[in-house]
Formats: sequence, structure tokens, C-alpha cells
Amino acid sequence: MRERWLLAAAMMTAVAAADAPRDWSATLRRDAQAFHDQVAEDHPGPYNRLDPAFARRNDAGLALAMRRAERVRDYPGYLWAMRGYVAGFDDGHVALDVQKPAPVALEWPGFLTGYDGAGRQVVRTVADGVALPIGAVLEACDGVSADRLSARNVGAFRGRWQLSSQRATQGGRLFVDARNPFIARPTRCNFRIESKRQDVTLAWRPLSDAEFDTRFAATAPRARPAIGPRVLADGTRWYAMSSFNGDPEGAAAKALRPMIAAMTRDRAEVVAAPRIVLDLRGNGGGSSEWSQQIARVIWGRAAVDRAQVSSEAVEWRASAGNLATLQGYKTAWEASPDGSPEAIAWAGKIADGIAGARARGEPLWRDASDAVEPSRVNEPAVTPPPAGVFVLTDWGCGSACLDAVDLWTALGAVQVGQDTSADTLYMDVREKMLPSGIAQAVIPMKVYRGRKRGANEPAVPRYRYTGDMRDDAALARWVATL
Repeated sequence: MRERWLLAAAMMTAVAAADAPRDWSATLRRDAQAFHDQVAEDHPGPYNRLDPAFARRNDAGLALAMRRAERVRDYPGYLWAMRGYVAGFDDGHVALDVQKPAPVALEWPGFLTGYDGAGRQVVRTVADGVALPIGAVLEACDGVSADRLSARNVGAFRGRWQLSSQRATQGGRLFVDARNPFIARPTRCNFRIESKRQDVTLAWRPLSDAEFDTRFAATAPRARPAIGPRVLADGTRWYAMSSFNGDPEGAAAKALRPMIAAMTRDRAEVVAAPRIVLDLRGNGGGSSEWSQQIARVIWGRAAVDRAQVSSEAVEWRASAGNLATLQGYKTAWEASPDGSPEAIAWAGKIADGIAGARARGEPLWRDASDAVEPSRVNEPAVTPPPAGVFVLTDWGCGSACLDAVDLWTALGAVQVGQDTSADTLYMDVREKMLPSGIAQAVIPMKVYRGRKRGANEPAVPRYRYTGDMRDDAALARWVATL
């Protein structure tokens, strides 16, 4: 009888614990500390002699989160404190990947703004009954200029606000109240409508998740063409690559593989085209192996290797977690019937290098093989394409998409379209779940040495397109004039 009573008491205690409200302040403290410790353990920054303030930034971010924990009572407080911590790195590859979001009751004043090509915040979408025209220019709210307001209320929790691409991507959040307890939402704003000024007292109202998706998308429209080739009427070969996702079983891989195979098979016709367009609209990154494969087809392996010599080296953080991640890549790619031999060899090489550094007690492993073996550099080059090769970019191009732009332009391609996003020299991320199970910490594993493009420096097109990047026909006509 006593045993049954103890069992019942234990079950009641477990149920009570499950039903008890979460201590969000304690949750934030645990997750922020875990995030800090993973950065310290797996990120190359703490040992990067060229970034001596890195560890202090990590410590300062943790200290800010811990101070904010005193005010955190709910999920939104937790979320925004963590986002503020992550934003302090000013690095798109250091991220908080929320896996189990809790509902957040959104509100808006019946309109959203976004950044235009001139860097102004203009009204992009308006609800019925709101007396603001599309295109009205935001000047200030509550005595705070539009630029300062967006930097304070959005940039401080998203990071990299100095980049036009980041402002274009995230600027539409300025008039979305997502219950951030660390900012004050605007109450009265003034707009410029042609030559007139209009003052607006904001009437905040509920914004459903479904309407948010539609309205927010309108603040920064972006084309995402389906991956694949097409031949234009004038013979131009146009290759859309809206993703470089590295999952060998993913949708991007299943579309990219046959496209690259066809490029390889028909190379003579491809390079004889009047122009080749490598369309990266919608591409946010993934695996750089895709762009290298395409470059080998168009310019030849020897030319690609010579172009990559310009990168002095890469240094990997030699942590146990990073080693396991690279070994996992190799195993997964070996198990895939379509796994790239180059990718498998790359993962094996990096894993072996990290293992060797760990055995020697070294925090970083320097991979100088990106400078390429001399024997490969001396391979005869294939005939380069006589036609112009154009790389079409938009403001969302980042990570492996930026690697593609760097490589292809080094080989002679001309960048056209819009400024890209930008990245730091820290790359190749791994994820680890935080103690709460709410989100994963996303942390880079390597740092570039000798990269020509600097940290958080976008790639700027030689020919800038100011029209609607979603208009395929207009883009094709414009490219034909270059």
C-alpha cells in the first residue's frame, strides 16, 4: 500500500510540475549562458588574433541578457532578450533558430513601411480605412527620426543595421508590435506626402499571423524563381538558382543536380550562347559546392583552382562538437547515392585536420589547401566562354550565395542587379539545441584568411537594376542591353 501511495504522489508531483508556469527569467538565464558557452567552445572568434574584441562582445551580450532577465516574465521577453544578445555579434551566421515558438499576439497601426531604393522608409501596405497613401515617406515618430527609430526598435534586435540589405529585409518590422518589453512602440508619427506633411496618431490593432505574413512580405518583395535552366529567344542561357541548400536529399539538390549535369553535357552549346545569366535571385546560401561545380563547367577546373588561390587559408575551431559535425557530413554524403565525391573528400579532410589539431592541443586548425595543390593549378584550362557571363543578385544574397558571387566574378563574370547582403569572415555553421528546447544556437565553425571581400562588405553590381526584380521579362530585356 505504501509503495502505491508513493507512486501516486510521484505522479501527482510530475503532473503539477508539467502544469506549472515556466519561469521565463530562469529560462533566459540558462539559455543565454548556454549560448555564450557554445560560442566560447565552438566559434573560432575567441582565438582569432585579428578580432581581439570578439570574446568581450560575447561577454557583453551575455551580461545584457542577464540584466534583462530581471524584467522577463513571459515568452516575448525571453525571445527579445535572446535576439538582442545575438544581434550584438553583427553576424548573420550567429543566429537563434527558434524550434518551438509560443504564440505572440501581434498588433499594428494599420500600415507597414519598408525601405525604398533611396534609403527612405515609405509606406508599403495599408489596411482599409487608414488615411495614408502607399509611398508616404516616414520622417519621425514621437520626436525620434525615422532612421534612429528603426535602428533602436529593429536594428538593435536584428543586427547588421549598417547594411542596406538588412534594412531592406527587416525594415518592415518597425510598425509590428511583437511584445518586445525593451522598446517603446510609437504613438504619433509624421509623414511627407509629396510636398505636404501629415501627422498620424497611431491606432494599434490586432494583426493575425496570416495577415502578418502577407503584409510583411509586401514591405520587401523578393523574387524566388524555380531552380532550373531556360533558353531565351535570342539564345541567352539563363540559369535560376534560388537556393544552394546542401541537403543531398532536399528539393534544391534534386533540382540543381540535373541542371548541372545538363550544363556539363551541353557545355559547348552553353559557352557558345550570346550570354549566360547565373540568376541568384532568392538565394540565401547553403553549400558553396554548388557554385564551384557550376564554375568548373563554365570556366574549367584549373581556372577555378587558380581563382581560389587568392584565399590564403581557412582556420577551423578544433572543438569536439565541430569535429562530430564534419564527421556527420561525411557519413551522410557517403550514404547518399548522389553524394558529391568532392564534398565527401572535403568533409573527410576537414575532419582529419580538426582531429589532428585536437590531438596536438591546438584550438584552431589551419587549412591552407584552399590555396590548391600546384599540380592541379597547372592543369590545362578549357576554352573560356566567349560570351558575357552575368551574375544577377538581389539584396538577400548571403553566405554561400556570396561565395558564388566572389568566385564567379573572380573568374570574369559581371555582377548585375542589386547589392547583396554581406557576411563576416566567420562561416560554416553548426546547430546545437539550447537547454530550454525552444531554440537552437547557430554558431560558425571557421574563419577565412585573406578573403578579398571584407567582413560585412556587400558585393556591389557593376550595373545596378532599379526596377522590379520580380519582373522576369523586364529583367531579360535589360540584361540584353548590357
